[in-house]
Amino acid sequence: MEWMNTGSRSKSEAEVDRLVRGVINAPDFCAEDLQGFGAHRENSRIDTANKKSPLDDGFHVASVTIEIPTGEPTNLETSRQYSVPGLHYRKLLSVIKAAFQEPISRHFHLTPFSLMHRSPITGVEQRVYGELYNSDAFIKEHHRVQNRSRPPPDDPGCKLEKVIAALMFWSDSTHLTNFGTAKLWPVYLFFGNLSKYIRSRPSSGACNHLAYIPSVCIHHYLWFALSSISSTASGLI
Repeated sequence: MEWMNTGSRSKSEAEVDRLVRGVINAPDFCAEDLQGFGAHRENSRIDTANKKSPLDDGFHVASVTIEIPTGEPTNLETSRQYSVPGLHYRKLLSVIKAAFQEPISRHFHLTPFSLMHRSPITGVEQRVYGELYNSDAFIKEHHRVQNRSRPPPDDPGCKLEKVIAALMFWSDSTHLTNFGTAKLWPVYLFFGNLSKYIRSRPSSGACNHLAYIPSVCIHHYLWFALSSISSTASGLI
């Protein structure tokens, strides 16, 4: 109780009960195992184990070169190049192929259409925009592909149906654990061929992981900031 009521205020009675019942009273609990324990080190071990997960299958690793302005007052267009390693990505075509082989692809809308609503009171028709596959852009592109698209070079007599794969991209920082420090910045892909009422369900499996953007080491930013301040100060003097 002293531990619960001191230190951090985020420890609730329910969490203390869970600690006692689920950890201390567990049959395999051994106090000697906590000798030299460090939460940060153990979280790092978990992060290392997660990197060996089979979920990495199909991902490639590459380095990306970025340009950062130097901030020199004499030439605002100058920049330095930095190589950022650790970009994990999947090839876009392989993601599309995999998605069309998944059971959820049965719900894909491959032929666009205009959605109209007729008022039961006035009888006036009105165009309704609610999905990507009934938008003007999708319909226009669909007709362009049907009329102008050439057969694949390796199969000039191909008679297969030609359809549009509408790709929708998002990206946002994501924490991987409730208590750890591990985080990723994923790039994920949804298909606009799927209705938003299916796509937005957490259990639908409609999200496709496309890439993971690496975090840049903070000392690079500090070096750049100090360099910019130094250059600016020299210019003012």
